Amino acid sequence: MILPDLKTPLLWVLGLGLVAALATAGIERTRAAGARTDLATEKRARAEENTARALAALADLQRTVALVAAHAQTQQENVDAYEKKLAVLDGRRRAAAGDDERMRKQFADFAARDRDQAASDPAACLRIANRSAVLGDLAARGAELLERGRIVVEGRDNEVQLLLGTVKNDRALLSPTSTAK
Repeated sequence: MILPDLKTPLLWVLGLGLVAALATAGIERTRAAGARTDLATEKRARAEENTARALAALADLQRTVALVAAHAQTQQENVDAYEKKLAVLDGRRRAAAGDDERMRKQFADFAARDRDQAASDPAACLRIANRSAVLGDLAARGAELLERGRIVVEGRDNEVQLLLGTVKNDRALLSPTSTAK
């Protein structure tokens, strides 16, 4: 009996198995390389997204810093204008106080002259004394009150202007249009 040659088909099977194993290994290597490429692409995409977010945050921070700096400058200008007006009003108050004192002295001198004249004429004495004292006191007090009132009103106007400027400046900083730019 003749036995079939088993070596040849076995070699073919082994050869086919080896080719299949090599093909499978090649396919797996290709899949692994593709997965590494996909992972690298994903990492690069994430890095680009993070960079874009960081740049957007930096631009927003720069815009906010510019708004705050402009706000601070405007606020300082408002305060400087307020202080300058206060200094002018204080100077006017001192000048008014000097005018008040000068008027009091003038009226006192006028009253002293009237008293001297009244020493020789009793009727003139009474008339001049009454008139001088009353007019001097009223005029001095009226001028003083008027000037003080003007200074107080202008001081309050100055404070209101400062506060209005502050509110306007704060609203400009906090308005949606200034933050959306």
